[in-house]
Amino acid sequence: MDKIIADYVDKFSSFSDSISETIGSVNEYWIPDESPLIMLFSQIGKSLVAIFSELDCVKKELLFKYIEDGITSDNDELATAIATGLVEAIVTSTDANQYLWGEIEGLLGVKSKEHALAWRNFGKL
Repeated sequence: MDKIIADYVDKFSSFSDSISETIGSVNEYWIPDESPLIMLFSQIGKSLVAIFSELDCVKKELLFKYIEDGITSDNDELATAIATGLVEAIVTSTDANQYLWGEIEGLLGVKSKEHALAWRNFGKL
């Protein structure tokens, strides 16, 4: 994992103990190898949805701005992992809860929302 991605993951872990524990669990599972980034970010996305209602408005806004920063990063590996790991996991985790999806959709930035809606509507006519 390059330094940009490692720093991004470290900052993500500072948003909540639950997200930090998720990151630790995923990394521990893959020892002695490095965690596949898409798997890591997928678990972060699921963790974020699980604790969403516990977060205050400011933290939610910061988190989703941080997600947008990741998906628009010049680091292609990071941007791809955010899109196909984290954002897609958020969408999938909210499929059964329209209210929660509505709250999250309102916080997504332009690029992350574009990807989330494309994923949400994938295969629908």
